[in-house]
Amino acid sequence: MPKNSSYFLNQSKADEQDGWASSYFVPAYDSSLIVLCVAIICVNTLVLVLYSKRRQLRTKTNTLLVSLATSDLLMGLFGVPFFIACKAFLNGDVCIVQGVVFRFIAVSTMFHILAITAERYFCVLHPMQYINIVTGKRILRVIACIWAISLFVALIQLSWVLPFGYFSDNEIKFTASLAYNCVGLVVCFAIPFLGMVVFYTRMFITIHRQVQKIRRQSVVLDFATSSSNFRSSYRQLRALVTFTIMLGLFAGSWITWYISILQIYANVQFFPEVSMVIFDFLRVGVSLINPLLYTFLKNDFREALVSFLKCRRTGFQDFSSQSTATTSQWRQRHSGFELNRTKH
Repeated sequence: MPKNSSYFLNQSKADEQDGWASSYFVPAYDSSLIVLCVAIICVNTLVLVLYSKRRQLRTKTNTLLVSLATSDLLMGLFGVPFFIACKAFLNGDVCIVQGVVFRFIAVSTMFHILAITAERYFCVLHPMQYINIVTGKRILRVIACIWAISLFVALIQLSWVLPFGYFSDNEIKFTASLAYNCVGLVVCFAIPFLGMVVFYTRMFITIHRQVQKIRRQSVVLDFATSSSNFRSSYRQLRALVTFTIMLGLFAGSWITWYISILQIYANVQFFPEVSMVIFDFLRVGVSLINPLLYTFLKNDFREALVSFLKCRRTGFQDFSSQSTATTSQWRQRHSGFELNRTKH
């Protein structure tokens, strides 16, 4: 997401020679990022609140989604603020933290979507073994592994970044960073993405066959049974479409981040500057779009959100009514007191 270190370093030196301040804070651009940051924090916090308040949401799939929401929340709490601070102050330590946070979110999001895909895969293709294979404890272990792997991948780069500094052009750092980003692109992006494409293809084929089978048997089955089977397949298909959109948005936005990093080492400009600005907002926006997708497209989250808002509104109305009644009682007592005092 950020400009590369060589760009910062060269531009900073040029600015110092020209007498300009070494800062790249653009009010319109960065203010828009701040607004997006606030929206990310609010929406992902809402997801966490819904999950904690509504017991019916505590399913295996939703547990993975809430873990993803926690990861997305870090984009709003740390990713965007440190990115803006890095551009504004060009402080090496701040830029290092920003780089670690963005790497963590990139890896975490990909492996969370991979885990969600695998969970759906067993549910669709192996429904009889699903309960025994996908258990609550295993889901928690998978989440712990995702966070551990993401932290390891994000922090390992500090072993060569800290000794030489964020803006240095040391040859050892250059070689280590090149190898790190190439391996990261393959292991943490390309392989999981291709694996998920295979999973989703098989799941869509299986659901399509189920629907065709239900249609052929609808003449024999009664209407209630046929409708129930159709609704079950439709729910599965709806969930798959939601997660496929999440995967597509993530892949489409974060692949530009990997490419923009690799273009530094190739010394080639693949994207114009305007495109990089658009990619910046898309990349950050994924942390907002993810919770919006499964909050408004998944029936359980949508119903929980409507119920939550109704409870809040009812509680506010009850509080207002109680306050009005209390005020009326106080006025009646006060009026009676004034009347008695006038008589005497």
